Amino acid sequence: MRIFAVIVAAGCGQRFGGGLPKQFCSIGGVVPLARSIKLFLECEFISGVICVIPSGYMDVYSDLVTGIADTRLLPPVFGGDTRQKSVSCGLEAIAEHRPSYVMIHDASRCYCSCALLSRIYERISLGYEAVVPVISPVDSVRYADTAVSRDHVKLVQTPQAFRFETIRRLHKEYADRLVTDDASLCDLGGISVDTVEGDKNNIKLTYRTDIVSTTSRTGYGYDAHRFSDDPKRELYLMGVKIEGCRGLEGISDADVGIHSLVDAILGALCLGSIGEHFPEYVSKNKDARSSVFLEHCRMLLAQANADIVNIDTTIVCEEPRISSYTDNMKKVIADCLKVETSLINIKGKTTEGMGFEGRREGISATSLITIRII
Repeated sequence: MRIFAVIVAAGCGQRFGGGLPKQFCSIGGVVPLARSIKLFLECEFISGVICVIPSGYMDVYSDLVTGIADTRLLPPVFGGDTRQKSVSCGLEAIAEHRPSYVMIHDASRCYCSCALLSRIYERISLGYEAVVPVISPVDSVRYADTAVSRDHVKLVQTPQAFRFETIRRLHKEYADRLVTDDASLCDLGGISVDTVEGDKNNIKLTYRTDIVSTTSRTGYGYDAHRFSDDPKRELYLMGVKIEGCRGLEGISDADVGIHSLVDAILGALCLGSIGEHFPEYVSKNKDARSSVFLEHCRMLLAQANADIVNIDTTIVCEEPRISSYTDNMKKVIADCLKVETSLINIKGKTTEGMGFEGRREGISATSLITIRII
């Protein structure tokens, strides 16, 4: 089943105010379009992502996605003068890829979670034609001056998922009917719409008062390993193989840099330590590349609806000289965590002959990470 995402980001955001359209602005530390793209690329069941942007903003968009190497992110298309026309532009642009289903999402709902996407995915996997997330209102409801039971009212969110050919056909058939969301086209066409529980944080940024508060957390990690006596043991630091140096003793590849970063992430999430998640007695952890541990942390961050603000790692050793490897190290870590290299700082220090590092008995590393949880 091929599932594509169409992220609608072609509006001008007049009600929000400001210069750039809101989807391109840093709002409470979050750039709505960038976070929406990241959300879908985090999900393995998504085959492709396309953004619909306003005409004249290609340079702004290009700067926004610099550093995203995921080939599932397709070139953007320009939208129309209504949301409905913009969605149609996105649907036509992905038609050549023959998707089975499409998830249509408003970029302004940048606080959406991976958990919500998974609930929608589970439902369309059962063959439903259309699936939308809904939440119950917390306020009392009146219609035409008459009180209405909240039990009969649902507030609709995005992403909304549809069998691709169905929603594409409906957009063509009812192009002259102005609707506020894509599920309304199903109502016009007599297509049954199924619902899943939405997310109360998945609000649509319309006014500046809609900004959701975020919580920042900091995690600290430390690790140290002694040099191995095995001449065949290879040295890995921050995911980079260091030629001409003795390897470190350990169950996995003993990458002290990544191990310290993993512990920092787990600390920020209050989820224990690396030994609890990857115990030594589990056979698959023997000689494992530590990048696997970091990719596990990426999943935990996504589940917690957390973004990385910055990473700072210090590797302490007399040799090798870390400075000549930092650029490659940043690229490896950025790829594992799906973040920009500009958020990562890696540096080397010596102890001028003091301690076990100074005596060339081993290498240690410390990491600090700041995350933002929505």
